[in-house]
Amino acid sequence: MPKRQNAPFPSWLWIVAALVGLGLFILGLVLVIVPLVFQQSLEMVAVVLSGYGLLCVVSGVALSVAGIRGWKQRSSPRFYPRRGWLVFLLAGILLACLAALLPRLTETDVVFSLFHFALIGLPGLFLFSLLSLAAGSDAALSLRHWVVAAVAGASTIVIAVPAELIGLVASAVTGVAATLLFPGGSDRISALTTMLERWSERPPTDENEILAILASPAVLITLVLTLAVITPVVEELGKTLLLGVMGVWRRPSVVASFLWGAACGLGFAWLEGISNGAIGLTSTAAWLGGVGLRVFATAMHCLTSGVVGLGWGWFWQGHRWRLPLAYAIAIIFHGLWNFAVILGLSGLGLTGSAPGVGYVAIGAGALLEVSLAVGALAGLVGIPLALRKRAVA
Repeated sequence: MPKRQNAPFPSWLWIVAALVGLGLFILGLVLVIVPLVFQQSLEMVAVVLSGYGLLCVVSGVALSVAGIRGWKQRSSPRFYPRRGWLVFLLAGILLACLAALLPRLTETDVVFSLFHFALIGLPGLFLFSLLSLAAGSDAALSLRHWVVAAVAGASTIVIAVPAELIGLVASAVTGVAATLLFPGGSDRISALTTMLERWSERPPTDENEILAILASPAVLITLVLTLAVITPVVEELGKTLLLGVMGVWRRPSVVASFLWGAACGLGFAWLEGISNGAIGLTSTAAWLGGVGLRVFATAMHCLTSGVVGLGWGWFWQGHRWRLPLAYAIAIIFHGLWNFAVILGLSGLGLTGSAPGVGYVAIGAGALLEVSLAVGALAGLVGIPLALRKRAVA
């Protein structure tokens, strides 16, 4: 593919960005106000809605400012905080300590929603600061472009949710069909159906009963196909769509392409973290643990999207075959990440009926998850550093 001179983005694109930002801001205000009005009826959902609302408000303001300044062709500072990583790290630790001292944990408390939003956002800023420093000042994204990339990555939810719901239904049908092929499969499906019907009338309260359903072959097959196959394929494609579109005007360097992709992944990780990080809302300790683990999930999303972005950078340099290869690597890494979680949960479900198998599954899932987490953190710094050294050489 012949190289193309980078051209400025047209003015109408920045106008669109500003209008989208305004829409996000209005949506965010609605999502923040609704939990305040219907606190008692929303209960645990309130913190998620408030978190989404705060994210939309902040993103909307940032995108509107970026769009207006881009339309006026104003200069934009770079996202290259030399000491910002330390500020973000210390701020996150301080807020976590303050949150641990809260007198009570309530899902509808406004102060708690602010803590939740901040503790999801700060680790991502910390990781991206390290990533930018490793890539070097020459490849650093402008703050304007970084905002656009993060919002574009978060917008993947519009594509991901419908596609994953369709995939969930298809996976469930496949899981049931596969279970029926084995001896006793019909009885398993009948027992599962009866349990789900009972849960529809009266939500389960027994934690062991909830975990036991994860040992069902039909449920296990459904989870593996949905979370370890369909979800990575959909999300890794959607998170980095912006890079393919921007190729009409821009041909970023390989290092900059990695940064663009990682920024897209960061936006998606923030959106996902607000909901998934609220799973442990039973106590302050459980919530802090869940939020803390989101650091590694954020690193995973940044890395996989960065790898796809790297593939786009190579694609623009004429190495077309490297783009699908990068996409495949991202899917495999993301799929293994989700599979490790499924393995651990299914192991917990098996501890009642088959303790030996259950504990082995839990150990294998934990070992795989730790290995992938270390790999994600190392890759976020190591890959841009290696690309930077290669570019200099």
